[in-house]
Amino acid sequence: SNNFMDSSLPPELGMLGTARTLKLLSLSNNSFTGTIPFQIGQLQGASVLLKDNLFLNTSTITPLNLCLESEVNEFDLADDTSLCPPERNALSDFYDDAKGAEWTNSSLWLDEYASYCDWKGVTCDDGTNHVIKLNLTNNGLSGKLSKTIGNLTFMKELDLSDNNMKASLPAELGELSNLIYLRLSHNAFTGAVPESLSEIKGFQLLQLHDNRITSMPSIPRLNDDIYGESTFVADCGVPTDFDEVLKCDNCTMCCNANDDCHPQEKTRVEKWGLQGYMAFGVVLSIGFIVICCIAALLLYIRAKRKMSLLGDSLSTSMEMRMKEDDMYALSKIGKDSVYSYFVTDNVFGWIAAWATLAIQIGFLVIFIKVSEANLQNDRTHIVFTWQCPRDSDVCENKDKLNEFGWVIFFFFMFAKLAKDLISGSKLIYHSTKVTHSLVSRIRYFFGGLCLCWFTLFALYVSTVYNKAIAISNTDIIFKAVAVLFVTEMDEWIFSTLEAINEDWTSHVALSEDETKQLIASQQEELRQFREIVLKKQAANVSPRSVNGFQFEDDINEPPLERTCRCTYSVDDCSVP
Repeated sequence: SNNFMDSSLPPELGMLGTARTLKLLSLSNNSFTGTIPFQIGQLQGASVLLKDNLFLNTSTITPLNLCLESEVNEFDLADDTSLCPPERNALSDFYDDAKGAEWTNSSLWLDEYASYCDWKGVTCDDGTNHVIKLNLTNNGLSGKLSKTIGNLTFMKELDLSDNNMKASLPAELGELSNLIYLRLSHNAFTGAVPESLSEIKGFQLLQLHDNRITSMPSIPRLNDDIYGESTFVADCGVPTDFDEVLKCDNCTMCCNANDDCHPQEKTRVEKWGLQGYMAFGVVLSIGFIVICCIAALLLYIRAKRKMSLLGDSLSTSMEMRMKEDDMYALSKIGKDSVYSYFVTDNVFGWIAAWATLAIQIGFLVIFIKVSEANLQNDRTHIVFTWQCPRDSDVCENKDKLNEFGWVIFFFFMFAKLAKDLISGSKLIYHSTKVTHSLVSRIRYFFGGLCLCWFTLFALYVSTVYNKAIAISNTDIIFKAVAVLFVTEMDEWIFSTLEAINEDWTSHVALSEDETKQLIASQQEELRQFREIVLKKQAANVSPRSVNGFQFEDDINEPPLERTCRCTYSVDDCSVP
């Protein structure tokens, strides 16, 4: 040291360490130039002093083994970041811990003189030479992730997916404050994700699925504008290989033990501030009931006003009129349904109808509950139709259900439920006739309301259920049938009651004499109607309706040729 020696160092200097007796090689404060021979790094146990030479002017990098001080006892230029870049040392440790010798492609890794920016999978910033990206996906990595990964503080993207790396993730990952892209999926990492990872605020993509991770820190919800559902993926779905499902409230996608995935996002009704589909169903039900009540009240007021213009009622007996009303109501609500008890005063029947309605609602509620998007619940029926493949950072939906399938579904449901909806609506309208007693009006209104509400609720439940689990155009029909089975329970229970005791269902049967009485009463009504029409015409009054009959006026026909029709009787009729 401290001389004027120049030129380059000879590689043969490395031979001085063959006997392992050399303890010090001091060549500092000279004018040596050129490349430092990597053989000097083989001087085992020696201290190598090369400061204050001209290597910095003529050599871009120092041999890796010297910088790492892997064999020498000391190297006085090891802290010189221009000759021994710390990021190269960190990558070297990463290589060793990930069993780099077994990699599929380790081109230029640990080369003594090659720039670490040229190593396989490493990308550097052109201006600063800082490592900004490390991509070694599907490259046969194993071992563990080195703690020195935290020294690559300028790195923005780290992709080690589709390898066989084990052990837990090091807390030093949280030191990569510039990281925006972290993909460690399809490995065998175990244990807990370090809390320090939640301190990185700029994540655009974070994929940790298909590992054996058991706990997740509270990572804030990420901005999903770029990668959408693929932004934050973890193994938070069911079934799982562990005793408890991984909790990840802010994951955008949850995968299960079968490598199937499903987006974890708020449903549309949750975005409206409701708890879920069940809460939305309650809101819709209340709204529908209120609308029906208001409509029935307005129709009743209208009918009452019309009746006041016509004076006294017809002379038909109240008993016969009630009989006609009940038969009309039964024809609309269905004579083979247990709901038919709603239009009677049979206490046993009401209990049976209420019990049936409660059972049907209970089954439909179950369908809604299993459709809720709780991907950590073993009871969910949601089908995980998404795949997050090894060779892509974008998850794909393999669902084959499209718009055509939904058109078929709604046509199928309309064909099955339209009759009940129309009949229920007619029964609600029938309840507004002023000729009925108050008790009859309440029975008819409640029966029609139940029929309409349950029909629409079944349609709502079937839509929600199929949205959650149907995966093809044919599958949606099979799933719809499951819900429609529930709508048939009222008829099954009625048939069972009839089989046990026919007297329990006698309210739907008319004897031959009762039928003749009804026909005779209708004829008497028509006769009285004609008399009232003639009297009103003589008084220059043009009635439109009388006690349930609607009169259709035609000024081009003589009075006796005008027609009328019964709106509540068994059959429509007209009178010349």
